[in-house]
Amino acid sequence: LLVVYAVTGAADPHGDWYRRGSASASAISDGEVWRAVTALTLHVDLTHLVGNVAAIAVFGAGVCRQLGPGLGVWLLLLAGAGGNAANALLHASGHSSVGASTSVFGAIGVLSGLAAGQGWAWRRVWMALGAGLALLAMLGTGERADLGAHFFGFLAGGFLGLAAGAIVARPPGRAVQWMLALATVGVVAAAWAVAL
Repeated sequence: LLVVYAVTGAADPHGDWYRRGSASASAISDGEVWRAVTALTLHVDLTHLVGNVAAIAVFGAGVCRQLGPGLGVWLLLLAGAGGNAANALLHASGHSSVGASTSVFGAIGVLSGLAAGQGWAWRRVWMALGAGLALLAMLGTGERADLGAHFFGFLAGGFLGLAAGAIVARPPGRAVQWMLALATVGVVAAAWAVAL
């Protein structure tokens, strides 16, 4: 995120980076699916960037501690992109957004899904879901926040967390972690290559 911001600067709605990389609902609906990824890397200003980096440092680190760094960042990318895509498909054509906060809420969703999947006791499921939704309500509903993207990022992350909890008994080994980390960087780079 910091590297992309150093290259693109603030995402000006009239600027080229924003026009090519934002999560434009109409463009995504018309098949420009790479925007669901590129939008995660653009930020309106330095405050927006710092807030998302700090939140990912907290919640993303929690995901990476449980699943390993490669699988963790891969799931954050999938949850963020999935949230952006779902949000775009359900919005009016004029809607557009940027920022990694969809991945932040994806991380909260993954953590909730992992917690809910441990033992599958109904009380644990409801507690994890309630905690995740409470964080969504507290952190994801600001004046300029895209509540839809946050909600769908959380939802995508929750499903990914449940799936990871059911499939991954323990974090994959170092080789798999490296492959997933490189795949994450590769998907972001490829999305920007297509956008440009």
